[in-house]
Amino acid sequence: MVEEQVVDSVSVIVAGAGPVGLVAACELASAGMDVLVLERRADPDPVLKAGSVGPLAIEALDRLGLRDELVAAERATMAGYEQMAEQTGGRAPGEADALTKAQREHFAGLEKIEASRRSEPERRRMRVPQPVLVEILARKAESLGVRVLRAHTVTSVRQEPEGVVVQSETSSGRREFRARYLLGCDGAASAVRTAAGYDFPGTDATMLGRQGVVELADPQQIPPGIHDVENGVLVYGLGVDRVAALEFVPPAAKDLGPLDQQELHDAVQRVSGIDLDIVEMKTGGRFTDEARHVPDYRKGRVFLAGDAARIHAPVGGQGLNYGLIEAVNIAWKLAARLHGWGTEELLNTYTAERHPQARRLLENTRAQIALMRPDTHSRALRELFADLLDLDEVNAFIGDMMAALDTRYDLGDSDPLVGTLCGDFELKLSEEVAAPAARRLADLPHDGQGLLLSFDAAVPLGALARPWQGRVRSIDSAVGRDDVRAMLLRPDGCIAWVLRPGDELDEGSLTSALHRWFGEPA
Repeated sequence: MVEEQVVDSVSVIVAGAGPVGLVAACELASAGMDVLVLERRADPDPVLKAGSVGPLAIEALDRLGLRDELVAAERATMAGYEQMAEQTGGRAPGEADALTKAQREHFAGLEKIEASRRSEPERRRMRVPQPVLVEILARKAESLGVRVLRAHTVTSVRQEPEGVVVQSETSSGRREFRARYLLGCDGAASAVRTAAGYDFPGTDATMLGRQGVVELADPQQIPPGIHDVENGVLVYGLGVDRVAALEFVPPAAKDLGPLDQQELHDAVQRVSGIDLDIVEMKTGGRFTDEARHVPDYRKGRVFLAGDAARIHAPVGGQGLNYGLIEAVNIAWKLAARLHGWGTEELLNTYTAERHPQARRLLENTRAQIALMRPDTHSRALRELFADLLDLDEVNAFIGDMMAALDTRYDLGDSDPLVGTLCGDFELKLSEEVAAPAARRLADLPHDGQGLLLSFDAAVPLGALARPWQGRVRSIDSAVGRDDVRAMLLRPDGCIAWVLRPGDELDEGSLTSALHRWFGEPA
């Protein structure tokens, strides 16, 4: 990472060099912005907070050109999954397709959610552990020239009419930086959220989970999976040698210090009665079901994303998926504003679009914790819910929700596609001499521009989009979809306008969408 040559003023300061902050920085840099990342840790966080990345986030990372690295990382993870399953006697070597098994997800520990039963089964999560994802994103950020300063703890934020001043503490003293905007991606204990004066209402913790990536003397002491045990929930595996014990009592104190091997051992014994023989705990940490959410993601020139904006129980690995989509949503809008054509109203759509999605996320995680409690009534409800998940319609509904594939922003258009996030698809650009063969949508240049695609030679749209040249890339006579004649995509992959087969082109509706998302014509 580039950690030298600090500048006094940049376009955007991003607080936090976790996955959310790094994706935001990469998106901003791809759109031509100079970005500075401040990270309080001296080294990347080794704790495994998520073992996979959801489909919408994967598609965003694909647009950044990271597909090959993600595939290689998943392949390595799956090799470890195979090895662990063989060691624990879960199945004989080569007996089942480990990748298929790993794609089965859980709701409240009920491992019944199958990607094949979703509304769009081709859009799947990938088994890429969060620390590995951070390594991939760090390399991408470096290649884009993003400056990252580690061991810089944000201590104060001061907003001015034309920008924001950020102070940070370092081992060599206090430093001050200026930017037009500040994006806080610095986690659940966000210093930016506190310094900027955000409210953070919600509900207190009712459970405490402890987890560690471990080496066991006898891997067969716990079968892989999520298990209801006498006094809570016991988890082993999920693609790595991770043990977790969930106790449904609130934590005694906010700051319990680092988790050690003995504490994890004792928690496993309390919930399950198993005297777990841990040879080594490589990393470990705690989590709770405390759920809080800022009322607005914007406060003047300060914005929040990821856990800085909302916290919840980490069930189903949803938070990472949501955080990366939040980063992509705000990054292109900040870049548009800094380029001079984005409006204040455009920046305000960030909260309008993402806040309702995160509110629903908090509700589904609360529901999962309620189903996981070890009391008699909760377990009766859990058994009923397990039967419901056997129904295709229920499985698809919960699966879409857990993957956020039901995301749809209210853009004021009744067409069910408008406001959804477009998945990747094969695209043939018939008029591009340099690329006459089929390629994917994600292969197109990613530089903060929108995309206007016409799939019907009778509907050339290039002339209509010409006043927005440099903000919208127009491609006529594309081939790849038969459900629309044309579509307008925002830089975050959101479908902003469509023309359906059988409908006549309404130039006014298209130019209205172009005005709304890409400003006044040049």
